[in-house]
Amino acid sequence: MHHYHRIVSAKLAWVDGPTNPWRQVIVPLAGASLTVLHAVLALSSEDLAVRFPIGHPRRQQLQLVSMCRRNQALSSVARLLCHMRQEGSSTSQAQCALAATLILYNVELLGAASAKWRMHLEAARVIRQWKDHALTDAGREDEIDAFLIYEQYYASVFAGLTTFDALEEYEAVPLTDANAIFGDFITIISRATHVERLQYSHGHPIDSSLLRTMTGDLEAAKARMLQLSLILRWQTDQACSSFQHLVWIFYYASLIYVYHVLARDGSLDTTRQSWRDSIFAHLALLVDKRSFAHDLVWPLFIAGTECRGCPQKQEVVAHEIELVMEISGTLDRRNVLSFLQRFWSLPDIGLTWIQYMRLAPERRMLIL
Repeated sequence: MHHYHRIVSAKLAWVDGPTNPWRQVIVPLAGASLTVLHAVLALSSEDLAVRFPIGHPRRQQLQLVSMCRRNQALSSVARLLCHMRQEGSSTSQAQCALAATLILYNVELLGAASAKWRMHLEAARVIRQWKDHALTDAGREDEIDAFLIYEQYYASVFAGLTTFDALEEYEAVPLTDANAIFGDFITIISRATHVERLQYSHGHPIDSSLLRTMTGDLEAAKARMLQLSLILRWQTDQACSSFQHLVWIFYYASLIYVYHVLARDGSLDTTRQSWRDSIFAHLALLVDKRSFAHDLVWPLFIAGTECRGCPQKQEVVAHEIELVMEISGTLDRRNVLSFLQRFWSLPDIGLTWIQYMRLAPERRMLIL
């Protein structure tokens, strides 16, 4: 639990600090629920294990502990869900089931076991939907609900960036500064993805006004996050400054993604490349990179998609993704880098990364 409290929870949060919900919400839940406790211990053991080289006895020992705790958590979640279906449940039981499932999703991410983490993410979605419909007090969200719902939503949005399955109904969740830092950006990314899938699957024309609307929404999201940076409690001035640069990085990455989806005009290539260079400029000014490394994968990926024919910029992206893996773990990030490297080497300049992703073996990777 000490390792989870000090190290793991810091890597799971957008911003670590006194109000980090992975610490403030999950640790009390683990103290009250064996289901959540088993999941937390599985995650801590797995995180410790991957710090040792493959084949090291300590790594093997910790992975055995993680597997044992994981199996206990899975059995406990199954029993809890069975009890909830048969006899009804309280909000606290549903919260524990959802929290444990989201933690197990993170356990499997450490091993980059795609089939398993997607299974847990889908289970979290089902639990959340069941909770919304089955509980009489589902309409009254507390701090725990708000945090868990946002985490499930945020993970699903990024998982959906690289899946091209049957189109699902567009979903958004209520967001507050307390539980959803960067939530406005995530919602806009989700909307853009949904529009792209609609256009690809059904040939829906793209409303020209949508680009202006979403660009305005991104401006508002940026302003809101910069304002939030002045309110959040920071341990150092460097952390505050780094967060502000991260906001700008997400803003430019989101602009590139939205324009890539909604403005299919080659004349805008130069504009997107200028935004790419702005990402690199703010990245160079991000002093506290260790604290925010886990937030950089998606912006680095998006910047990388604009680096074809630019070997020096490709080296920067590859170096930064390697640095993220060194600081924050491999997860699915090796596949992310592999995809970019293959995309960079493609001879056909006219093929977009989304078109290539539909064909690539890294399809279904998680860009987080």
